[in-house]
Amino acid sequence: MKPKFTVPDHLKPYQRKVAANGVGLHLYDSGVASSQGPTFLLIHGLGDEADSWQKVFPLLAGQGRVVALDLPGFGRSDHPKRAYTLNFFADTVAALLEHLKIPQAVLVGNSMGAAVALRVAMRRPDLAARLVLVDGPPVRSKLGKVQMMFLIPGQGEKIYNSFRASQDAAYESLRPYYGNLDALPPEDRQFLRERVWDRVWSDDQRRAYFSTFRWMALEGLLGHPRPARLGQLTTPTLIVWGERDFVIPVEAGRTLASWIPGAKLHIIPGCGHLPQQEKPLELVRLILQ
Repeated sequence: MKPKFTVPDHLKPYQRKVAANGVGLHLYDSGVASSQGPTFLLIHGLGDEADSWQKVFPLLAGQGRVVALDLPGFGRSDHPKRAYTLNFFADTVAALLEHLKIPQAVLVGNSMGAAVALRVAMRRPDLAARLVLVDGPPVRSKLGKVQMMFLIPGQGEKIYNSFRASQDAAYESLRPYYGNLDALPPEDRQFLRERVWDRVWSDDQRRAYFSTFRWMALEGLLGHPRPARLGQLTTPTLIVWGERDFVIPVEAGRTLASWIPGAKLHIIPGCGHLPQQEKPLELVRLILQ
């Protein structure tokens, strides 16, 4: 089965393909805004794509330029055979901003995307006007049983491939990421059902997923992110967390806020790991605030 990764109709006018850091990237770009508003760069999490922001994108588009990319290895971007590290993602994001001639952006990252945004701010602070870290990155979190099995080459891929046996089972694997998956509108649930089916059938995305996961786990074991380094961060930072995040508990958000000077933490009630999908209006209000 060949995965489709179809583009939502309302995002088709913004679809672009560019090259940055030697990689072909699929992205949505609202274009240079007529107002003097900022540029918002939206960075998705592990195993996700730019479509994760499909409700946030149009809400922010009236406030400035909005760019949302498929990170290398995911969705419709290129899938080079290489190690997928945070430094690689951060360098790609920096190269994309330079390619688009965007001198500074508000970096909005969810989950692993928050780790990428942080890495950009630490390596290229000149590019980060503000940081909005949404349910990530994980700090001092313990890996669960399945996550531990994902670290084992071959074993993790076997579990991943097992979801190809049933679209219902693949869809149910999304449940921990939402405060209430069943409360999403029917059209959102249908989109997620189709999208997760694309993901589990993509050998290229599977390879990128496990490379990224294993590199991040290695960095986590070595103490990333380090409080001492984050204590030197000067970029204004907002941390947003879903109260019902079953993937990275809200306590991680509190810890992160205590490490970053001046960081503000906002907890969204009744929300899971993906506020951009469950509570987009609340998230956009916080980003603009």
